[in-house]
Amino acid sequence: MQSRNSKNVKVIDVSHHNGTINWTQVALDGVKGVYIKLTEGTSFLSPKAYENYLGAKNAGLRVGFYHYAHANNDPIAEVDFFLKKLGNMKVDLPHCLDLEENKGKSKAQVNTFGLKWMEYIHKKTGILPILYTGYSFMNNFSNAAAKYPLWVARYSGSNRVKGMNSPGSSTIWNKWAMFQYTDSGKVKGIKGNVDINEMDLDFFKSVDSGVTVVGDANPPSSYRKGDSGLGVKELQQNLIKLGYTLPEHGDDGSYGDETVTAVKAFQRANGLVDDGIAGEKSLAKIAELLKALTTPKKEELPAVTSLGDKYSFQVKSKVAVGVYKYSNLAEKQKTIGKNTIFSVYGYTEGMKAYAVPGGFVQAKDVQPIAVTLKTGGLSKDMETEFRTFLKAEGIDSELNVHAKGNPSAEITVAGLQLVKVKQFLDVKGWYYK
Repeated sequence: MQSRNSKNVKVIDVSHHNGTINWTQVALDGVKGVYIKLTEGTSFLSPKAYENYLGAKNAGLRVGFYHYAHANNDPIAEVDFFLKKLGNMKVDLPHCLDLEENKGKSKAQVNTFGLKWMEYIHKKTGILPILYTGYSFMNNFSNAAAKYPLWVARYSGSNRVKGMNSPGSSTIWNKWAMFQYTDSGKVKGIKGNVDINEMDLDFFKSVDSGVTVVGDANPPSSYRKGDSGLGVKELQQNLIKLGYTLPEHGDDGSYGDETVTAVKAFQRANGLVDDGIAGEKSLAKIAELLKALTTPKKEELPAVTSLGDKYSFQVKSKVAVGVYKYSNLAEKQKTIGKNTIFSVYGYTEGMKAYAVPGGFVQAKDVQPIAVTLKTGGLSKDMETEFRTFLKAEGIDSELNVHAKGNPSAEITVAGLQLVKVKQFLDVKGWYYK
């Protein structure tokens, strides 16, 4: 993942443990945003949440909330509790799932919990959430979590880059949205230590819609004319992705007449009440259509020729190879390290991808491993037929014939050429090993 950058944005996160905060002083210390602890599990409401919300808003800071999760709970119940306590408070930063304890659950269970939590809150609010976790805890998540921005914490043992610590690498995320580099920072207006984070500048620009007022907020499950903020900005971005135009103002984060017109057009096209209010049904339909845009249709996938176990062959990765869910290489699932040897069980038209256990790899990223086949009982006529076959198939491998004793031959081939030679010998019924 990327190194820290002096142009990135300073963000802190706080809870009731930080006591009473002078938010004016915090803002004067260069802090641009704050994540406030709102809830934990299905029953704990942070007693300072609302006070901190008002103070930070009035000081001109961008505000977001985080929920400390218990992976042994129902993720849907936790989201519902979080949204209930959020009420009419207006966010400027994505909702955050803080998942850093397994609560006795397996990696698979933790991963499932996290994905369900984030998918459900995205559906309910229209805002893509951010995932907070520790560097060592990241290995609990699958590649499906890569669609959610990463907020990673790492203090001791961090890599050092130009005097600044960096969280290190990840096989799932290629960059972080936020990096919590210390839990013992000092900020004016806060007594004692405080968590300090660096928000990636590009990510900040993608979510920034300014600081919204606090007096006219609607529940987070709906947006309407007069609203502003991150939820509105993402709504506008999603409408544009679906082909609806906002030519004058674009995704400015302000719900004006232009956005009302686009929402009404979307609602009419999808059999919804065209009231111009982006409510739960409209947000859910938008999420459904966006998901369909990124899911390849079966008829679009290149034909795959199966080799089965008999004609499978081995390859060696030339680089760190991505394994994809679909044969059109549309959705990356995991990575195989460089110089790893593994088997290929099929290939696509044009040989752009090989079928391997768990998905597909790009053919250009692997080197087929050569195998020497030995035949027996090879007559002169059989040798002639064999050479004719090799020439016709364009297989540029030497056929070494041994005439003494029981006439035999050797040929060294790799990959799909190996498959063709084996299939030829099997059709002919000729012995080989």
